[in-house]
Amino acid sequence: MKKKIALVVSHPIQHFCPQYVSFAQNENVQFKVFFGSALGLKKYVDPSFKQEISWGNLELEKFDHVFLNGEAVLASDTNLDAPSLETSLEDFSPDIVIIYGYFQKLQRRAYKWARRNKRKIAYISDSERRQKLNPLKELIKYPFVYTFFRGVDFFLTVGDANEQYYAYYKVPQHKFIRMHFPIDIQLYKTSFTGRELLRKQIRSRYNIADHEIVVSTVGKMQFFKSQDHIVEALQAFEKSNGSTKIHFLIAGSGEAEELVKQKSKSLSFCEVHLLGFVSPNDLPAVYAATDVYIHPSMKDRHPLSVSEAIYMGCPIILSDRCGSYGPTDDVRDNENGYVYQYGNIEQLALLINQLAGDVRLRQQFSNCSYSIGVKQQETSHHTVLNHLVGSQ
Repeated sequence: MKKKIALVVSHPIQHFCPQYVSFAQNENVQFKVFFGSALGLKKYVDPSFKQEISWGNLELEKFDHVFLNGEAVLASDTNLDAPSLETSLEDFSPDIVIIYGYFQKLQRRAYKWARRNKRKIAYISDSERRQKLNPLKELIKYPFVYTFFRGVDFFLTVGDANEQYYAYYKVPQHKFIRMHFPIDIQLYKTSFTGRELLRKQIRSRYNIADHEIVVSTVGKMQFFKSQDHIVEALQAFEKSNGSTKIHFLIAGSGEAEELVKQKSKSLSFCEVHLLGFVSPNDLPAVYAATDVYIHPSMKDRHPLSVSEAIYMGCPIILSDRCGSYGPTDDVRDNENGYVYQYGNIEQLALLINQLAGDVRLRQQFSNCSYSIGVKQQETSHHTVLNHLVGSQ
């Protein structure tokens, strides 16, 4: 008899839905998703991007699901809840309940139902401990999280920093099942095959010559993302390298845009291109045009853009405050990119200079990135579910 797996999540998220399609195709399980909100089905205004957003390609018809609050578009915050969840879970009667974090009332409700009914719990988050933390807040939080995690049977981990986070709360390693956060794999497979054409299209659009270097970053332009640090590094680069022009593509919009514009005025020959909000379907072209992808954030748990960039074969420069690096993670220092000390503009400039001036190194890192991306994303999600079911 098939095992039943329920997955409780806030709302449809574009890059997660293909994973749900894959889960639904597993012959060993009966899979159903319980959404707390219809956010994502309809257009909505994202305050960080400062514009209306809509997602396509959700493929909801390809997996069993229910919207617990009907068509209500509710914020995906700590107050998100659905009192009907318990009745819905009773009706489905899952053997395993997968939850995303503990901060939403919805997830805590699912956790309590599973514990009360003696069902297995699998837990997903991208939490890590690389950003600066408030010691007092951490001290207060520790007993709650430690106790909560003791009630979880499996942790679907997304990387090395994520596993270190769980280990901090004394979660034993035998409860770990590695399952990287997914990207839209079909889109990226097709885009990688046609990456040369995509590269030429983007470079032509922004008048970038073949011999000129493109660095890029993707994400909302919020101050903690520190896109302006890349501009500062390019200023330092210009002082030491007067022959190589670098084009900096920023895919995103938001409150830090004016800061980047102001700092960009001091560049002599390097050029900044503000692309604004770029549709997820168009992002692969940005990565295809990129020689070096840079993620300079002050905090970023496990950025999706880094996972997308490595699949498109981008060498990476990553801040040490991000959760995407480690020996078995997206970015492996000196293998497919470099990790630098957050805020160290001089070090960032040196790494940009090193990769910009060495085409062989960029190709070596590119090949490694693609290999890592393929291995992580194309590891069948059937394997994860089979591991869950087999551990019953």
